[in-house]
Amino acid sequence: MKKYALLVVLAVVAAGYFYRRELVAVSPAWVKTAVAKIDPSLAAGASGAKAGAGAAAQGQGGHHAGPVAVNVAVAKAGTLPVLRSALGTVTATQSTALSPETAGTIAKVLVADGAEVKAGDLLVQLDDRAIRAQIAKDKAQIDKDQATLDNAQSTYTRTQHLVQTGVSTAQSGDDALAAVKVAKGTLAVDKAAYAVDQVTLANTQIRAPFDGKVGAVQFSTGAFVPAGTKILQIIKMKPVLVQFSLPVEDLPLLRRTQKAGVLTVTVSPELSDAASGPQAKGAVTFIDNAVDPASATVTLRASLANDDEMLWPDQPVNVTVQAGTTGELVLVPGVAVMPHVNGSAVFVVTDKGTVESRIVQVALRENGLAGISSGLKAGDRVVTEGQAALTNGAAIRIVPPKAEAGASGAAGNKHGQADLSASDAAAVSKS
Repeated sequence: MKKYALLVVLAVVAAGYFYRRELVAVSPAWVKTAVAKIDPSLAAGASGAKAGAGAAAQGQGGHHAGPVAVNVAVAKAGTLPVLRSALGTVTATQSTALSPETAGTIAKVLVADGAEVKAGDLLVQLDDRAIRAQIAKDKAQIDKDQATLDNAQSTYTRTQHLVQTGVSTAQSGDDALAAVKVAKGTLAVDKAAYAVDQVTLANTQIRAPFDGKVGAVQFSTGAFVPAGTKILQIIKMKPVLVQFSLPVEDLPLLRRTQKAGVLTVTVSPELSDAASGPQAKGAVTFIDNAVDPASATVTLRASLANDDEMLWPDQPVNVTVQAGTTGELVLVPGVAVMPHVNGSAVFVVTDKGTVESRIVQVALRENGLAGISSGLKAGDRVVTEGQAALTNGAAIRIVPPKAEAGASGAAGNKHGQADLSASDAAAVSKS
């Protein structure tokens, strides 16, 4: 134990000797006076060490250190889009199951599975031989009864002449007129039967009711299908609807922007990258007339042209709703805004080459930009990179962003100053 105690004492003495100048420097005045009498050089060295330590501390954290390298951007006046996000489902504007109205045997399938068709295209033909024979019979009966009517009218004309000259009785004239009427009635019945059979013939042909894409044909040639049996499905692919829901709190905003004609959506497939993947845009055409009380949401539908058929019925999609734009704000890159005990703050570059910490009110963040409603004005320069090394009043040195280091920069821009009106502000509507 004594051995260890001795080692500790020796270590303390050695450390004291090694740091003797520093210890003297922080000692009381009477200690420094006593040391100066014993060893003036040690006291002088201690004063130098103290001065050096003070200078080092000042260089590390004081305001008199070298300028801090930063990137800056100029605040711009503009607006930001008011966006809402939701999950939606693609819905076809028209979708119909095609089936025969009469039972029959499939004679021909004239469409391939999944084919694009036009309105009126013949898709499936049922056996129509019996109905065509019936129609031929109808035509023959019409011809026969037309001849009967023609003869009855000729007889009536002659009889009327005889009655007027007194050769024939009035009864003969009445009988001739009745024969004409009977012949007309019979002919009308024949034509009605012919019209009915024409409809029956049309029912043996399954045609596309509108432009669209068909699904798989459920039966092949020779199959007997009862009336009302689904043979295939046709869906209209252009345009399509996207249905989604938003909180009821947004209803006044949605109604106002739809009335103004600026309620639009951007849609992307759910599994794709919404930022870089395929997108489709359209306008909201429908807001439901009631709120769902279970979810406190309102249902909307947007119409999209879908010319490239990117969207498929019943497909889940990401929906971004743009409900107009904000009022005029001061726009800065979002990275310039830092959390602060009083909300948010930015470092503003002063004319003296220093920075000033300023409290700001952030109204909205979108597309990498922050919309400031108070605390900044257009034209202010804000620090976008290097804030971690800054304090209020620190001196700065503006350098180009890393991506632009070594580049000459765009004409007219100050060295190291970002242009907010470039790609970062592409989605901003300038006032």
